[in-house]
Amino acid sequence: MVVAAVALVVSVLLGAATGGTLQRLGALPLRTRGLVWGAVAAQLVGSVVGGPVYAIGLVVSASLVAAFLGGNRGIRGTGLLAAGLLSNALVVGVNGAMPVSLAAAGRAGTSTQDIISGADQRHELSDSGTRLRWLSDVIPVPAPYRPEVVSLGDVLVAAGLAQLVFVGMHAGPARGRHARRDPSPLARM
Repeated sequence: MVVAAVALVVSVLLGAATGGTLQRLGALPLRTRGLVWGAVAAQLVGSVVGGPVYAIGLVVSASLVAAFLGGNRGIRGTGLLAAGLLSNALVVGVNGAMPVSLAAAGRAGTSTQDIISGADQRHELSDSGTRLRWLSDVIPVPAPYRPEVVSLGDVLVAAGLAQLVFVGMHAGPARGRHARRDPSPLARM
């Protein structure tokens, strides 16, 4: 997903430009990391098996990630991530695949041939029977090298990742010559 990749790159660059470090990001106190591995496994199984198992794998994966994010809800960005993942899981769960707007695909300049031919079982074209269409892939992204159509959930995931990375790069105590002094009286004791 180009939108998430761009959000990550921009957040790392902005984080570094404003004094953040990747070391601080790596030191975030994340709990229940095993849920992420379970989510990756569920999504892999769904992608390999395909068909209805893909939708089930995505819903299980999103639920595990949402539980992980809920356990880490004090960390900025996790709320947006959870909302985006649950949004995508919901629309896929009720439709069996991620619906894609043909009009949005045309505006983005991307092909829907794989969807039409059945080669892409993770997506389907939107039609009058599509449920929760507004949560499906309806946002055209006419990126120069990889145009795509994304969902509101994808945008929320990208924003959550960007916030998590940027804030995480500034988290924890500052070290080195740029460390700020804490002006509170308790810090001097």
